[in-house]
Amino acid sequence: MNEKTVLTQSIILFFIGFAIFSIIGINTQEISYPLGFLLGYVFNIIVFYVIIFTSDMILNLKKSVSLVIIMNIVKLIVYAIGFLLAIFFPNMFSLIGVFFGYMMTQLSIFSANYFSKRR
Repeated sequence: MNEKTVLTQSIILFFIGFAIFSIIGINTQEISYPLGFLLGYVFNIIVFYVIIFTSDMILNLKKSVSLVIIMNIVKLIVYAIGFLLAIFFPNMFSLIGVFFGYMMTQLSIFSANYFSKRR
């Protein structure tokens, strides 16, 4: 499975999730749910590209220990920034939305794997 398949599957799941969080936002009259989901998805895509960059550098350089440590710290910082934005601006970003936005790439990997095995 390549990253293009995962990204296309994550875009489809993003629209489904954004529709669900928009419905929740309309019912609760809060814009923070869809905006939090959008923020989590954008940061999740950034982390996904960091993982791709790390994998490419490991395969090309063959010096992986320090690079893996640095890139894991970068991933954690990106995740922390998203959660901190949701904590400091709760009227703008929902913490639950950010959390589910972070899970879109993992869910897209699972769903792409499920549909490829089913065929």
